[in-house]
Amino acid sequence: MSIEKRQICRNLVKVGAISSLLMMGCTSTRTVTVESANKDSRVAVIVIHHTSSDFGDSLHVLTKPTSRPVSSHYLIPEPGDSSYGGEDLRIYSLVPEDERAWHAGTSYWKGLTKLNNLSVGIELVNQTYCHEPENPAPEGIGDWPADSFCFYPDFDDGQIGLLLQLLEEFKQRHVEVKPTHIVGHSDIAPQRKIDPGPRFPWQRLYRLGFGAWYDDATVGRYWEQFHGQLPSLPQMQRALHTYGYQIEQTGEYDQQTRNVLRAFQMHFLPWLVTGEVGIETAAVLYALIEKYYPAELAPLLCPSDMADGPGNTVQSNCTPD
Repeated sequence: MSIEKRQICRNLVKVGAISSLLMMGCTSTRTVTVESANKDSRVAVIVIHHTSSDFGDSLHVLTKPTSRPVSSHYLIPEPGDSSYGGEDLRIYSLVPEDERAWHAGTSYWKGLTKLNNLSVGIELVNQTYCHEPENPAPEGIGDWPADSFCFYPDFDDGQIGLLLQLLEEFKQRHVEVKPTHIVGHSDIAPQRKIDPGPRFPWQRLYRLGFGAWYDDATVGRYWEQFHGQLPSLPQMQRALHTYGYQIEQTGEYDQQTRNVLRAFQMHFLPWLVTGEVGIETAAVLYALIEKYYPAELAPLLCPSDMADGPGNTVQSNCTPD
């Protein structure tokens, strides 16, 4: 500080001109940082989406003001997209991770709601589309009509490679995120969303250290068990809710139950997306709960009613340990 400025600052101190002191830069702000242990990450869930449109349209929708604004934290293009305009695929960061992106909408996972506040959203360009009949059924909701046939392109290996790179970085920054909390949009909003669809390679991600998957031997054990006595529909609803899905335990095979079953199957049984209860679906569901939520398994193994076939319910005599 020059001699002249120092003298001016002394004069200002004498007359108590605090605002002038600040404006002249006569004072400096001193910050002491003491990091608290009483905190955690904002991020509890990682949500994977597909865009259903090309890179150009996706980037515009996710970054520009619209009548229905949406965004995500990251966008990953795919090769061969004429709207991309580049040979090398790159990860596009659209919203800082410590800020909220508008990608989840009305959502739920394992007791958590309003997941925009608690999640990171990743969009992968993948031009899925649905063929609609000339006279569709009127009950259609969300992104698909009630009566439609959808086409799901494969995800490119290079694109998945970038996703894996991103997930590896997440693992270092957000150690609190559980394997079961790396999910798809259809998992957190099964009544209205279908992405990232049945061709997304969840099992491949698991083998490389990201997300949840079941153990084959455990599935085989439950498959044998459920041949003798299949869990009832109310019990399947409770089990789906235990794993993380939002589902009302109505005891009826209603539309919301079909949608949740379809979302579960797209994630864990992509070759068997029927929206129906079956031995394979029940075996995988119970194997996942045993692996990731063992403390919550016993009540699901000893329900008040079990089914010995579609529409047939029998009393269960089992007793939890």
